[in-house]
Amino acid sequence: MNIVIQSESHDLSTDDVISWIYHLNKTSRISKLDDFTEVNDISLEMSNANKVSVVVNNNVNIDKETKYWYRRGEFDIDKKLTKKSNLNRNLCDETIRPILDYLDSGINQNYLNKFADNSVNKLKLLEKAINLDINIPDTLITSELSQLKEFVTQHKKVITKPIKNPFINFNTTEYKVKFTTHSKLITSDDLADEDYKFLPSFFQKYIEKKIEIRSFYLKGAFYSMAIFSQQNEKTKIDYRNYDRTKPNRCVPFNLPDDLKEKLTVMMEELELNSGSFDIILTPDNEYYFLEVNPIGQFQWLSKNCNYYLEKRIAKSLINE
Repeated sequence: MNIVIQSESHDLSTDDVISWIYHLNKTSRISKLDDFTEVNDISLEMSNANKVSVVVNNNVNIDKETKYWYRRGEFDIDKKLTKKSNLNRNLCDETIRPILDYLDSGINQNYLNKFADNSVNKLKLLEKAINLDINIPDTLITSELSQLKEFVTQHKKVITKPIKNPFINFNTTEYKVKFTTHSKLITSDDLADEDYKFLPSFFQKYIEKKIEIRSFYLKGAFYSMAIFSQQNEKTKIDYRNYDRTKPNRCVPFNLPDDLKEKLTVMMEELELNSGSFDIILTPDNEYYFLEVNPIGQFQWLSKNCNYYLEKRIAKSLINE
């Protein structure tokens, strides 16, 4: 059995899944590509007789029978193929990128996630939720201070957070650097400067929480966890502002069947077969959808709730 995994070099959940694959099927051949795997040779063959096959770096073979899991990261196109000018590097990328895009999503249906899932549009997700009659927080995107002030006046408590993936990467001569941002409550001080200019930014009504819910979706099944974040001021706005000295209590949780049915429809319409949902349960027992991240973290959910998600992912790659 041939399994190709695209990930990041430091992603521990990928290592756990690989360990489970070898434990469950010792004959599996796993090729792992990560952010340090330079693509210095790639070939693609198509014919009526042999269909389609792709070979990367002369040793990673991908065809219609290959199981493919996109976890995270991207191919690093070998810059040694080009001269050092930015123009030549960009031309190299533009030439090879269609092949990699096809490799990611076009070669077969035996995949779990795909690179295109990185660019799932948060606004499209919210629109899907509205169409499926799922609650969302009132949302505003604006670059106008006056409009933001009206929104804050209307809703009293408002948060801001990134419109898309909050992780930003850049490279120095010595390091690869990644930083992220979380949800932040808007205060009156933020609105005091009448001359303040900002890019179109994402704002939402702050929803009071009983608990926050992280739910991992895998091909029609939900594995959910309740996060008791409201007893800690550090995590009250966003549980991802982790308190390492006093961690939030996290326990298994079961979403209502009608909500799971709607979320399943959302995933099917978006052609996503795996992802991590962020959901709020209010003190009035209403559920609010925030987002789904197809490449979100699941290891901590798995370990806190004994879901063995790494084993389930491994079995999905082996058996389907």
